[in-house]
Amino acid sequence: MPDLVLFQTERDALYPFSLSRATYSIYYGYRTILSMIRHGLGSPFAAILPKRLVSYYRERERNLVINPDKLTGDTLLINSAIRPLPGVLQRLNELKNGQFIACNGNIAAARLSSLPENSDFTVLTPNTLKSYGLEMLQANDMMIQGPWELIGQLRSGLEGKGVIYGTSVQTEEYVHFDTSTGPILIADNVRIEAFSRIQGPAIIGKNTVLHSARVNGYTLIGENCRIGGEVEFSIISSYSNKAHFGYIGHSYVGEWVNMGAGSVTSDLKNSYGNVRVTMQGKSLDTGMVKLGSFISDYAKISINAMLYAGKKVGTASHVHGLLDGDAPAFVIYGKSLGMGVAELAIERAVEIARRMKSRRNLELSKGEEDMLRACFEETKGERI
Repeated sequence: MPDLVLFQTERDALYPFSLSRATYSIYYGYRTILSMIRHGLGSPFAAILPKRLVSYYRERERNLVINPDKLTGDTLLINSAIRPLPGVLQRLNELKNGQFIACNGNIAAARLSSLPENSDFTVLTPNTLKSYGLEMLQANDMMIQGPWELIGQLRSGLEGKGVIYGTSVQTEEYVHFDTSTGPILIADNVRIEAFSRIQGPAIIGKNTVLHSARVNGYTLIGENCRIGGEVEFSIISSYSNKAHFGYIGHSYVGEWVNMGAGSVTSDLKNSYGNVRVTMQGKSLDTGMVKLGSFISDYAKISINAMLYAGKKVGTASHVHGLLDGDAPAFVIYGKSLGMGVAELAIERAVEIARRMKSRRNLELSKGEEDMLRACFEETKGERI
């Protein structure tokens, strides 16, 4: 068996989430891309990440070598933005040494024994690998096309019935569990306050608190979250808060996000047509009638803010009022309130991240701060 190594390109289809996050750590439905690759192919020993992420992920990863100096021997390199489905992973497993798969102009995977010194897989192209003498195979359906796929995958992958509890789960009186449409998995040390209603399929991560919340089906809530109001068909990553009334539907929320009271994501157009998403300056039809918002790590959504369907909030940005267009990283977006769009100073962004983490008795590490500063510099052009 070859050694497995993941690689992440500078700008993949899961941007803006992949600006501040390793793509392999993003949820594809109920499981991370990495966990699905481990299940289908085995455990990678290393990951090649863009420079902005290296120091941070060397701090937080215990089971992966980040950006090894050299790769030797039979190696299967896998693009982290691959669709980690059984059929796709099986095709990767069938690759022979000296072959690679190109998909929509990207390298999906490559199996090789050596590369020239200083080869950087974050920027390599299919033509480059062809020039190295590798045989190119073509595929059209192996790569994730956009962040809306992450939400669509919630339709599958969590079957069965019943409520499964972890240890030390606290449930107050007058909580209702509806498992008629799927199971409910509740991890350790979760607290569910009175008058909450949870419908399966759903996963509630450890140390999370539900404040009289309505959690409709097809929902994943990560660890150490504070959730109130209504959540439906959404992924909320760890350490994010939506503690008060409001609605999140058919949306993906990154880590360390705070959504103020009354904030709402629209997930249905008045025309009942497909929601379109802007990717790299192009408007794309997602094929989904119900699709909400994509809110990146460290973002803050103010009280009573309203986010239109298919809109994206970049890393660390703040949204006030109505979001009717994408908000780039590190901005204060308040067009509907006459505030326009202003840059959020990096010192301010770092201090806010530090304060939020301190509320959970955690510290902002040097690697994480370096990552935020690098992300700020790399996205300056988006704020012009």
